[in-house]
Amino acid sequence: MRSAPHLGFVLLVSLAAGCTTVGDPPVHPSPGSSTPSPAVPATIAIDAQVSDAPIASAPVDASAAADASAGVPVPAGTSYAAVLRSADWAAWPGLPADLREADLLRDLGLGRAATSRHDGRLSRRDAVIVETPNLRYWLRDRTHVVLIEVTKHLGATAPAALRAQLGAADREGAGRFLQSGATTTEYVYARRGLALTVAESYDQPPSFAPRLAAIQLFAATDLRTFALDLGGNDRGGPSH
Repeated sequence: MRSAPHLGFVLLVSLAAGCTTVGDPPVHPSPGSSTPSPAVPATIAIDAQVSDAPIASAPVDASAAADASAGVPVPAGTSYAAVLRSADWAAWPGLPADLREADLLRDLGLGRAATSRHDGRLSRRDAVIVETPNLRYWLRDRTHVVLIEVTKHLGATAPAALRAQLGAADREGAGRFLQSGATTTEYVYARRGLALTVAESYDQPPSFAPRLAAIQLFAATDLRTFALDLGGNDRGGPSH
């Protein structure tokens, strides 16, 4: 049998080994010295990396936002006059809200001498209707352009493709712009400032493919304003 002093020595060695395995041995500072800082646990460094993660991901978020803005149907700075000339209706930015006739004539290169005008009405209000070889427009207060109607040079995009580009219409109904030998349907995109009229053949089988008959252009608005102030509920006129 081992003696008690020898057993105590074995226990002391075991305790020392346990301290080495579990953690650092206690430090006994010498008199007059400061207590050393404890070692930084590895988990703090990991936590620091986690806290930095939002900062590192910021450029990725900004890039995603840029990609999202690139998908906006109407890029900022699109000119209404350029769209009118190109007949790229899916890019229509809306008519400028305070467009004056002199600006319209200048922007489109129209001569006043090539226009004819007569007094008329637009919905519930008086207006001046101006006819040009390629388009018609309505004036309020004698100079304020509030509506443009295009019936020529409507572009080559098929109506179905154009409607797919524009998305869901705010309203779909019987066309107010009528064409002889065809039925017309009007699709209103009030928030885009645009209404398009599609003509389809009466005949069975159809004698022609669906085609654009007219485009009406105005400042972006709501459906109620389009109906009450821009003639959206007016009855159809004579066939063209």
